[in-house]
Amino acid sequence: MLAVLARIGAALAVTPPFAGLAVPRRVRAMLAIGLTIGLTPGLSLGTSQATSPGGVALVIGGEMLIGLAMGMAIGMVFAAASWAGELISHQLGLNLAEAYDPAAGGGAEGTPLARAYWMLAVVVFLAANGHHAMLRGLRGSFDAIPLGGTINGATMVTMLVGLLQAGEMLALQLAAPAFIATLAADVVLGLTAKTLPQAGGLAVGLPLRAMTGLLVLVAGIATSIAVLQGATTNWTPLVQALLGGTK
Repeated sequence: MLAVLARIGAALAVTPPFAGLAVPRRVRAMLAIGLTIGLTPGLSLGTSQATSPGGVALVIGGEMLIGLAMGMAIGMVFAAASWAGELISHQLGLNLAEAYDPAAGGGAEGTPLARAYWMLAVVVFLAANGHHAMLRGLRGSFDAIPLGGTINGATMVTMLVGLLQAGEMLALQLAAPAFIATLAADVVLGLTAKTLPQAGGLAVGLPLRAMTGLLVLVAGIATSIAVLQGATTNWTPLVQALLGGTK
């Protein structure tokens, strides 16, 4: 049971939204223990379990690594949403305070828009029953990689790199409307500056770009939700399938 707890606890420790600061450690620990008690009776524990202290420690360490890899892979969806918010904030000039005073930036928490996108991803994840898919993925991981089983390290790294690339593509998809809107605003401002140099393009340009981008974000919120919903519902089965190929 300790090996099962190690994998589940490690996965919950790094998987949003359970890994957030808003969830106390005791709650995460109780959740991991409850899931372990519920899942252990249905697992095939095998007959060649380690009995020596060193063997048990090795098995527990391996299970923790598997849980961490799975949790980090699932968490890339939320990281992609946060990246999209950072990209949009930079494109709209909403984080200019960091250019003048780095201490005034978002720091580890990111910009307000990045946090808003992260929370939107959490809401979509829960509304689309992504937590149910995550639980099914945790259960299925014991079929893909049995307790005490070994995984191919090179294949695991390849899996994480592939998921990182998919996360970057998701972030670009979420940020694309703001990029297109600001590009159109820049074209209009450039033409205006050529025609009316006295209009003060720089003074007018930054507010106009920010307003245009924010209006496009509000108008396209349904598209962003649809993209996040597709990612959250398909990501966990993808991670589970990739874990099956790392044996």
